[in-house]
Amino acid sequence: MFEYRGLLDRPSRDALGWEGIFRGFDQLFREFERDMPLASFGVVPAEVTEEADRFVLKVEVPGIADKDVHLEVHDGVLTVSAERPVEAQQGYKTLRRERSALRFSRSYAFGDHVDPEKISAELKDGVLTVGLGKSQKVQKKSIPVRVT
Repeated sequence: MFEYRGLLDRPSRDALGWEGIFRGFDQLFREFERDMPLASFGVVPAEVTEEADRFVLKVEVPGIADKDVHLEVHDGVLTVSAERPVEAQQGYKTLRRERSALRFSRSYAFGDHVDPEKISAELKDGVLTVGLGKSQKVQKKSIPVRVT
């Protein structure tokens, strides 16, 4: 005898085939992320924090040598730029490349809140830390109150 089953009556948990479609999209996006990492587009993670006497900028620059990191300050705008070329070693054939070349430039406007003479930079463990000393006019000053 013939038994009728509709699409939703199938014993399979994936009656409409959606699981295969989603699996395909998953694989597509994983391959896209592998071949085109976010950093290759010039976006690098950064954070700016404020301390009592300075601002601190931290930028992730993994795999970039200190000679390839450049800082410039002009009219209250700090520009951080860097480049990481990816070159195959001579005599070797690249079979798979998941690292991409990186070039970025980001600018941070601090206006007259930063004293250009009080800027320092350090590169350690792939993190560039830039200390930007505050100018005298923006530093807080406590004013004692006299009791008369």
